[in-house]
Amino acid sequence: MPTIEVVDAEVIVPRGRRMTTWFVRYNDGWLRAVEHPNATVQQLQSGPGTVWERRIEIPLPKGTRVCRVDSSPAGEAPRDALAHLAGGRRSPKRTTRRIELSVGPRGELVRVPRRSG
Repeated sequence: MPTIEVVDAEVIVPRGRRMTTWFVRYNDGWLRAVEHPNATVQQLQSGPGTVWERRIEIPLPKGTRVCRVDSSPAGEAPRDALAHLAGGRRSPKRTTRRIELSVGPRGELVRVPRRSG
């Protein structure tokens, strides 16, 4: 059975923090990779600009679906000073990108083509 290796992380970027989280298809749903019963988790040294980082290794059968979720601060439309002062404090908007992959025969992750329609 091939073993995959993925990295969950939180890093500092302009306007906030970017998070990368991995999920594994498990039974009839998605499970965070770090919570998978067969996962081996190693906390990594945090370098400059890194809040935390961990390596996750999981033996998975070929064809198992894996999903990478990246969440980062969204850009804001420019505002004038008065609009900024009158608007009050708001939580920064975020953009989220999901990439679905599949485990290949040697443990490589292969992008799953999007279904049309």
